[in-house]
Amino acid sequence: MAWIAGGAAVFAAALWAASGVTGLLHGVLYAVAVAPGAVLGRRLSGPHPAGWIVGAVLGYGATQIAIWVPIFAGVPSAGAFLAAWLVQAAALLWLARRIATPVLPLPAWSSGDGRAIAVTIVLVALLMGLPYRNLGAQDEAGTRYYRAYFTADFVWHTALAAELGRYRMPPRNPYMASRPMNYYWAYFLLPAVVAEEGPGPLSNLQQVLKANAMLSALLVAGMLLLLTRTAVPSPGLAAAAVMLGVVATSAEGAFVLQQLWRTGRPLVSLEGMNIDAITAWQFSGLRIDGLARGFWYNPQHSLACALGLVSTLVAATAGARAGYGAIWLAGTTLGLATTFNPFVGGMFSLIYALGIGIDAALRHELPLALLRHAAAAVPVLLALGWTVLNDVTGDAGAAVTISLAGFARPNAGVSLLLSTGPMLLPALAGLWPWRDLPARPAVVAAGGGALALVLMHTVMLSDASWVGFRTGQILQLMLPILVARALWGLRAAGRPWLAAAVILIAAAGLPTTIVDTYNAQDITNRRPGPGFRWTLPVTAGQQQAFAWIRRSLPGDAVVQMEPMLRGREHWSLIPSFAQRRMSAGLPISLLPTPEYERGSTEVRQIFTTADPREAWRLARRRRIDFLYVDADDRAAYPDGVAKFEGHPDYFEKVFENSEVRLYRVR
Repeated sequence: MAWIAGGAAVFAAALWAASGVTGLLHGVLYAVAVAPGAVLGRRLSGPHPAGWIVGAVLGYGATQIAIWVPIFAGVPSAGAFLAAWLVQAAALLWLARRIATPVLPLPAWSSGDGRAIAVTIVLVALLMGLPYRNLGAQDEAGTRYYRAYFTADFVWHTALAAELGRYRMPPRNPYMASRPMNYYWAYFLLPAVVAEEGPGPLSNLQQVLKANAMLSALLVAGMLLLLTRTAVPSPGLAAAAVMLGVVATSAEGAFVLQQLWRTGRPLVSLEGMNIDAITAWQFSGLRIDGLARGFWYNPQHSLACALGLVSTLVAATAGARAGYGAIWLAGTTLGLATTFNPFVGGMFSLIYALGIGIDAALRHELPLALLRHAAAAVPVLLALGWTVLNDVTGDAGAAVTISLAGFARPNAGVSLLLSTGPMLLPALAGLWPWRDLPARPAVVAAGGGALALVLMHTVMLSDASWVGFRTGQILQLMLPILVARALWGLRAAGRPWLAAAVILIAAAGLPTTIVDTYNAQDITNRRPGPGFRWTLPVTAGQQQAFAWIRRSLPGDAVVQMEPMLRGREHWSLIPSFAQRRMSAGLPISLLPTPEYERGSTEVRQIFTTADPREAWRLARRRRIDFLYVDADDRAAYPDGVAKFEGHPDYFEKVFENSEVRLYRVR
C-alpha cells in the first residue's frame, strides 16, 4: 500500500501540473462517482484489491447512464443529477450486499502486485502529464497553443462536451445545427455536467476534460495490468509486459532513426514527423496508433476498451463454467462499452464469445455453456437499443465497406510489423502451451488479437483510418498477455536471457514513444506541417471574443465562421472555444458526408459575395444568428468582409476588438 500511495502522489502531482486545482477537484469528484462501483467490484473479487479497478471501471460507466436519465427525462439540474447518482449508488451497494461469494477467481495478491500497480500509475502519470501540461498553455501575450492532433481530438471533445452541457437529447451537431449529433458521447457526460454545474475552477471545461482523460487512462492501464496478471504468476513480469505494451509497441521510431543515420540527416528532422504514422507516410499502409496515443487523444475509446477488458477478464479466469454473477458482470460491462462505442463493444462481445466458446469446446460443454452465457447478450442488446434511442450512430452503417481495400492493401506486412512488431513477434512465442501457465488467458488474447487483425484488414469506413485505429488499439491490448507468457518462458533460461529480451523489445519500440511524447508536448514548433501548422495559436483577442460569446449569447445561438478557409487547423474554432453551434462546418473528426460540403460551400458565399443583401438572404436561409470575422477572414475576403461593416440594416456589429468582429444577422 505504501508503494501504491507513492504512485498516487506522483499521479496527483502530474494531475496538478496538467490541469491545476481544477484537476485535483475533479479527481475527487471522479473518485466519488466511481466509488459505488468500486465497492461492488470489491465484493465480486473477494479480498483481492484488483476488484477496486474492475469496480471503478464499472462505476464510471454506470455513472454516465445515471447522468443521462435526468437529461433524457427533461429535468436536468444539479439536484436531479445528484439524486440519479444516489439511486444508482444505492442499487450498486444493494447488489454488493447480496454477493455472498466472489465470482472472479483472481490470482493471489502479493506485495509484488502493489509494486506493479505503483509502477503502472507512475507510467501513466509521466505519459499523460508531459503532453497535457502544455495542452492549451498560455504565453505572456495571452495566446494559447494547441499541438496538432490534439486539434483533431481534444479540441473536438471540447465542442462535444459543451454541446452535452446544453442538456438536449439527442444532442445537436455543433457543425450542422439542424442535425442531431451522431456520435458516441456517453463518456463525456460526467465532465460536461461537472463543467456546467460546477462552481469556480470546475467550470473550466478544458481543464476538466484533461483531468478526466488522465484519470480514465489510469483505469485502462489498471485493467490491462490486471488482465495480464492472470496470464503469469509473476507481478513483475506482468508489469514489464504492460509497460512494454504501452511504450514499446511500434518500431517506426527505430526505423526512422536508422534512415536518418544512413542519410546523415539531423535528429531535428523528427520534429516534423508524425512518428507513429510512418506506415502511412512512407508505405501508404494502415495506421495503428500506440496505446499512449489512445490515452492522449481518444479517452472515450480507451474507456470503452477498459469496460470490454472486464468481460475479457471473466473469460480468462472463470471461463465457460463461470457463474451467473460473472456472466452478468461481463454482459453489463459489454453493454456499457457498447454505449461508449458500439464498434468497440461489438468487438469485445465477439472476443468474449470466442473465448467462452473455445473453452467450452475444449471441455465438451459447448451447447450448455452457450445457453448459459447467452445471458450476457441481454445488456448488450439493451445498449444497442439505447444507441438507437439516442441516435448515436445515425447512418454510420452505410459507410461500412467489407473488402481488402483502402490502407489495408498496400504493404500490409511491412505496415503491420512496423506498427506492432516489437510486441507482435514475441507475442507469438507466448502462444506456446507452457504447462505451468493457465491456458485461458492465452486463448482469449490469441482469439482477440486474431479477430482484430482480420477486421483491420477487411473492414473500412468512409473514414479509411478509423477501423485500423480501433482494431489496432484492441490488438495492442491483447499483446501484453502473450508477451508476459513469453517472458515467463525465458525466465527458465536464466535472467540474462530475460533481460536481453526486455531490452531488445524496448530498443525496438521505445524510440517511437520517446519521439511521440516529445512532439506531443512541444508547442514551440511553429513550423508548417503536412497541410497544417504543428502548433496552432488561439490569440488573446480571439479568446476575448469567445468569452464574450459564451457570456452574452444564448446557448442555442448559431454563430457562423467561414468554414473552409482554415482547413484542418481551426476547423472547430467556434464550437470548441466559443462553444456555440454553427450552421455548417467541415468536422474532420466525424464521418464525412456530402451535406457538410454543400452547407460549407453555401456559407462560404456569405463571406465571398460583395452583395450585402445576397449575403443576408443566405444567412437567414441557413438560420444563422451571428457571423464571426477575424484577421484570417479580412485577409482572405477583403471585399466580402467590408460589406458587413457598411450595412448595419443587414448586419449589426455587436462586438469588436483589435482582432475580431461579431455581427448579428438582422
